[in-house]
Amino acid sequence: MASQQNIFIRIDDRFIHGQVTTAWTKKFGVTAIWVVNDKMAGNPTLKQLQIMLAPPGVSVAVLKVEEAAEKVKGIKNTEKVLMLFENPVDVLSFLEKSGIKVNSILLGQMGLRAGRVYIEKTFAIGPEDHKALLRLLDMGVKLYYQQLPDFPPKPVDMEQKIRSLKF
Repeated sequence: MASQQNIFIRIDDRFIHGQVTTAWTKKFGVTAIWVVNDKMAGNPTLKQLQIMLAPPGVSVAVLKVEEAAEKVKGIKNTEKVLMLFENPVDVLSFLEKSGIKVNSILLGQMGLRAGRVYIEKTFAIGPEDHKALLRLLDMGVKLYYQQLPDFPPKPVDMEQKIRSLKF
């Protein structure tokens, strides 16, 4: 399994929004943003909206998980891609289908809904998300929570926190 040093994965159910366009793209120095979500990629209106939100000089692609898993295999070393996912289930599916390895995943925002519990201020998960996060940890992926790039990641042992959570 090849390790990708030029892709950055953030879980944020808001996808492209102000923090992404003004802060995260600059922090990582990305040349492209991939919104990876089957529902978004299948809706021409939502897809176009994401593309219109692109910051200057950064390309945007809205892809289904399967499409992203194929496309990532062709990333050039000169490209840096910020990949935005709605949830950890899609991230796990992407990593398993693509065969690539990442060192870390940034937990940003997942809103509270029925069946979810907060594990951090802006990050709530349900049972399926929990299973996916446990699998990612078992794969050796480091999970960290950080809302904004101007502030350091919250000094929380996310692995211990997720492993001790019971649904």
